[in-house]
Amino acid sequence: MNDHPTAAELDGFVWNRLPTEPTRAVLLHLLRGCETCLSAIAPHIAGLLGLAEPPDVTLSSLEEAEYDAAIDRAFTKVLKAETPWEERKREALAVPLGSASGEIPRDLGRGIPDFEALLARSWALRLEDPAEMVRLAEEARDLAERLDSGELGPQGTADLQCRAWVELGNAYRVADRLSQAEQALGRATELFVRGTQDELLAARLFDVQASLLGDCRRFELAESALDLVFAIHRRRGDLHLAGRALISKGVYAGYQGQTEEAIRLVEQGLELIEPDRDPRLLYVALHNQARSLMECGRLRDARIALWKLKARGLRPVGRIDELKVRWLEAQINAGLGELDRAELALREVKRGFEEAGLGYKAALAGLELGAVLLRRGCVEDAIAEGLAAVDVFLSLGIAREAGVSVLLLKKGFEQRMADVALLEHVINLLHQSEEPSPAARTRRPAGE
Repeated sequence: MNDHPTAAELDGFVWNRLPTEPTRAVLLHLLRGCETCLSAIAPHIAGLLGLAEPPDVTLSSLEEAEYDAAIDRAFTKVLKAETPWEERKREALAVPLGSASGEIPRDLGRGIPDFEALLARSWALRLEDPAEMVRLAEEARDLAERLDSGELGPQGTADLQCRAWVELGNAYRVADRLSQAEQALGRATELFVRGTQDELLAARLFDVQASLLGDCRRFELAESALDLVFAIHRRRGDLHLAGRALISKGVYAGYQGQTEEAIRLVEQGLELIEPDRDPRLLYVALHNQARSLMECGRLRDARIALWKLKARGLRPVGRIDELKVRWLEAQINAGLGELDRAELALREVKRGFEEAGLGYKAALAGLELGAVLLRRGCVEDAIAEGLAAVDVFLSLGIAREAGVSVLLLKKGFEQRMADVALLEHVINLLHQSEEPSPAARTRRPAGE
């Protein structure tokens, strides 16, 4: 094939009129991100999805109406996959909090102590129940919005409400609701400007903003935000939080393939933190060192690093962290060719993320499982896993570049043409742009 497929080849690709090898060549060309060819097939998305029949010569008025109806059905299907925000909000607020297990009674409703209690409980659930974390943060936000500003004054009230929106934004982020997280942090910024502009509140706002930017793969902006967080905490003499900012920055360096810089920053951060003050921070730092080793191809070193992590008595804090460790073990096993162990771990990881309501991560683990099954020769099982994952990605409204690749992968699965190289190419792309309504991200930096 020349630099670009011909118009006839693109037309044949859309309407399944090409032989297998030319179809694979066009598919790989499109997955490389050719803007010219992607633009050429953009008007034929319905054909790629199987929602429209191939045109003969000219569409009649009736055929045009049927084509439009097919498009409408496609969009309706996607929109139904995501419950409207206001409806989800009403449902969340309608669920009462019980008094068992130390949960907060439903009749709080008044005062700053109640606000603090809601935020504390929300934060405590970040590793176990992201959906409940969001619900409690929404209640804290609603309570802050209702508080009488007489006692605190206009600026003090703005500070309190800013904090509520910051923590709600972080809760949305942890739950992979990144678009809502961005909106919440935008509201928090407006309130910060109205308030006292307290330095610690600024540090927290920048810290959560950095985590969100990292989740959206905007690493340079995330690092700039963390530089501000580091400067604030170092000036105030809190070296532990300054070190935490360096560790987060090291994590982002690792995401960008800057392995040596990542190791350097994490080591600098480890020198500043107080392990007893935040054991999970130490765990996250060492875990990400193991991941950096894996991503630069040092698979056996990565496995040894994980063993050393466990030997130091550091354990995952919460179910989500357990799943992330298990996911890393699965990826190392797959890289080393230990496919039985990789398959077992990926099934566990996928199921765990589904139970936690983290659909993007579950689908990404499902695609990795599909790649392992293909390598094992279990073609039909691999296709079933791949198509299920693709449907999740399409329903989440992922970013345009990843969305096109996922759509093309769907076509490859349906034509029984998706091979390991193609599948792994899309998996890598999705890891790089993990963003459910974007990121999502498989790894959280320290600043959760």
